[in-house]
Amino acid sequence: MTSPTPTAFHAAQATPAAMPALMSDAERRAVLPQAIGGLDIERLQQFKGLMAAEDEPVQIGRMLFDRLYAYERIACAHASAQEPLRRLALGLFQTCRRSDEARNTLR
Repeated sequence: MTSPTPTAFHAAQATPAAMPALMSDAERRAVLPQAIGGLDIERLQQFKGLMAAEDEPVQIGRMLFDRLYAYERIACAHASAQEPLRRLALGLFQTCRRSDEARNTLR
């Protein structure tokens, strides 16, 4: 049995992290500029791992598309006793702020 081809319905039901795989190139170009610029997957994977060690879950897809969630997780990480996590949180915060400032400049 073969799996069905993804449709717009499936894309609408997908998590933000899975969305790019289900979209056409044109759809991807329309949606991805909404992502927080500069947040790369490698840094987010590291962030997720360090946060897991603190028993704090992180959803990478939400970090990319949900600014409020990203800032909340970053604030939580910055309150950690672990210096590497605090340092990474500060870097992510600066990246998010630059992205927000650039976005506001374009409006």
